[in-house]
Amino acid sequence: MSVLTRLEKRIQGKAKPRLEERLTLRLDPATYSALEALAREHGMTLSELAREALTMLAEEYRARATKEKAQEPPNEQPEEPSDTPPLFSGAAQE
Repeated sequence: MSVLTRLEKRIQGKAKPRLEERLTLRLDPATYSALEALAREHGMTLSELAREALTMLAEEYRARATKEKAQEPPNEQPEEPSDTPPLFSGAAQE
């Protein structure tokens, strides 16, 4: 499923929360016009469309990061009783 199709599905039934954070973006005229037309087609403002797209992107990033973190092997290192910090333990023995 394309990103645009997923975005369209998501914005069709979405409530319109008003947020206080502000973000300013500069877009080339062609991109701006295309996004503005997409937003108008769904009865949204360009800001609402951008907010939904960025939220969706952030959610996917968080899900991927969580999945990758879960797949990492645990960092198991045997603990050695020592007065020397682990960073310098090899140098102290020489």
